[in-house]
Amino acid sequence: MNLTTIIWNESNLCIAIEDFVYSVCFEQMSEKQFKQSLSTLYEAFQYFYSAQLHYTVSIQYFIQCKYWIDHFLNGQSASQILNFNIQQVQTLCCVLSQYQNDYWNEHARFIQQEQQNRNSLYQYLTKLITHYSELLFVRVDLGYLKEQQVNIGIQDVQQHMKILRNRIANQDGCFMGLRGYAWALEQGTEKGYHCHLLLIYDPSKRMSDWYLADQVGKLWQSITGNLGWYFNCNTTDHKQQFKELNRLGVGHIQCNVELDVSNALNAAMYLVNPEKYAQHLRAMLPRMRSFGTGQFEVNWRRGVAQTLQQCGF
Repeated sequence: MNLTTIIWNESNLCIAIEDFVYSVCFEQMSEKQFKQSLSTLYEAFQYFYSAQLHYTVSIQYFIQCKYWIDHFLNGQSASQILNFNIQQVQTLCCVLSQYQNDYWNEHARFIQQEQQNRNSLYQYLTKLITHYSELLFVRVDLGYLKEQQVNIGIQDVQQHMKILRNRIANQDGCFMGLRGYAWALEQGTEKGYHCHLLLIYDPSKRMSDWYLADQVGKLWQSITGNLGWYFNCNTTDHKQQFKELNRLGVGHIQCNVELDVSNALNAAMYLVNPEKYAQHLRAMLPRMRSFGTGQFEVNWRRGVAQTLQQCGF
């Protein structure tokens, strides 16, 4: 990756820093490459760094490294990093190399959390599928236009998601007839910050899954001030690909048909996958969540106790 040609935003910078710290710890890197990468990342991070955010461990070590660089530069420009002597380089490498053990701990924590989220989502969906005879599963991916990602930080994502979740909770407009939902926030090299959204409707009240997904996507565009992008997973073409493989897990689901249920659960589990470590969030606000579901035990849902007994929960 040529770091000097990248148009930086908060998301791709955090990923690049994590990759850099990983490379220092686990791969071979020349002194020249180290100083060039560090100079570029340090200068970009000066602009995007926020003391209000909680960063992952790799970036926390980079921040420690940043303090040493501030000291070494003593007011000089970031380009002077290229002139650091061997002792200064060794000091910075020593700081970053401490991440070597923490990497495995952080990776293990991610897997554990995703497995917990996976179990939570599975139980939630099992309750819904047991409770209803049929459901309408709608999947939409929400993100930001590539050319607009420079304007999007995790604080913007949090604000946009808060508005979206409030609209879902109100069950108005395109969320009328909703019986359940789940969402997961992720961060990708190309996509930047994005959300996988699962919406589960009452098919006696809402029938067109493609239309619903499209309306949700347009709402997201409105919420984000037209900075947003969406992908409709319920188009005819997209569903046909999975239908031909007997793996269609969105659209109309008969809850007493084993294949329908199995496919729906498998499709939903994409939201929480322990193997998607590369998609984890690198920066979060205090008390911010990256995953959530609706509640099954709500007063408007009749026969909850009986369903819970059937499920064994």
